[in-house]
Amino acid sequence: MKLINHTLLLLSAILFVLISSWAFLFYFQLLKQVKTIIDEGLADYKIVIIDKLKDDPQIIEKDVFEENNYIIKPIDEDFALQVRDTYKDTLIFSTLKNETYQTRLLTTAFSASNGTYFLMKLISHEIDKPKLIQKIVTSLFWLYLLLFTSTIVVNNFVLKRTWAPFYQLLNYLNEFRLDKGAVPKPTKTKIQEFLLLNDSVRNLVETNVAIFNNQKQFIENVSHELQTPMAIGINKLELLASDENLSGDQIQKIGEIIETFRRLSGLNKSLLLFSRIENRQYISVEQIHFDKIFRQIIDDFSDYTEYQNIQIEYHKDDDWVVKMNKDLAGILVMNMVKNAIIHNRHGGKVLIKMFSSSFTIENTSIEPVKLEEKLFERFARKSKDNNSNGLGLAIVGAISEVSGLNLSYSFDNGKHVFEVNEKF
Repeated sequence: MKLINHTLLLLSAILFVLISSWAFLFYFQLLKQVKTIIDEGLADYKIVIIDKLKDDPQIIEKDVFEENNYIIKPIDEDFALQVRDTYKDTLIFSTLKNETYQTRLLTTAFSASNGTYFLMKLISHEIDKPKLIQKIVTSLFWLYLLLFTSTIVVNNFVLKRTWAPFYQLLNYLNEFRLDKGAVPKPTKTKIQEFLLLNDSVRNLVETNVAIFNNQKQFIENVSHELQTPMAIGINKLELLASDENLSGDQIQKIGEIIETFRRLSGLNKSLLLFSRIENRQYISVEQIHFDKIFRQIIDDFSDYTEYQNIQIEYHKDDDWVVKMNKDLAGILVMNMVKNAIIHNRHGGKVLIKMFSSSFTIENTSIEPVKLEEKLFERFARKSKDNNSNGLGLAIVGAISEVSGLNLSYSFDNGKHVFEVNEKF
């Protein structure tokens, strides 16, 4: 959920709670005020009736509520002196409407000019609470709708403009690539917090770009400086091994040194490749057909698999086309096929299955991986092969991560099974 929509939802919830609470209090306050006005009217009406009694003594005969809305009964003096003016809500049955309705009742006592005491009850007009509630709810609904609409308008035309610098910075960070190192341009704004945020992000980007470039340059320089003397050393040792005056034991030791140099050279290249992958230096992408890559890799390994007596079977259900870097796709397939061959038994089998959105590579083996959770970590060697530097599957894992692919492993019926598919 976007920040502006979250703010709108929060404000709407707060408005709803506040207006509902206010409506609850307003109803009782309004009802109290209505009753006060009605009570005042009943008090005035009482005075009118008492004055009317002087001119028309027959109204004393009113002992039921009719159109005059009052009852007058004679009472004794002792009872009359105990009566106080009281106002209360009561239910009255209307013969005209043939239903019961709520009204306000005034009970009082008074004395006539001849010293006779009377009890008088007066009722007001009908108090329709449900109708009052309905009117209040309807009014509050339109009020809330007006406030909600106003909030949306303010949210979209005022707050969006206010938060524009923040979203510009957010878009920059979303598109930022460390290898390109473009520093964000300052956004014109008078809001102090956004100015501080822009400065902080700019300083952070500049620092990280500088560190990245220095690290990248250092790795490439070290790799180059190591590769050159190792190549020279290998060449000189090969020339030395061709000397006819050397004994067989000396030639064997020179061969071991050459092999050590070559493993060191391979490790240097793998680490440099790993660094480039993690730094996302392979930025160009295109549509990759894995079927074509697999056929090429299988053909490249054909001599070695024939020598190891390992059979490779390739089954294509459909061609998987993925948008990723071409070089990384080739390295991914080569390392996985090479891993399946190296960690296989003599006379074993490699089975490759290609589907429309994934591929699997299975290879026969004697036992499963002991530390499966470390399978794709650096230098986690899974075999006793001295030619393995422990980076093959780590590189595969890094390529899968930067290319948006899922990589999984399982051991099933004496077979190592690797599966690669797209993340959804």
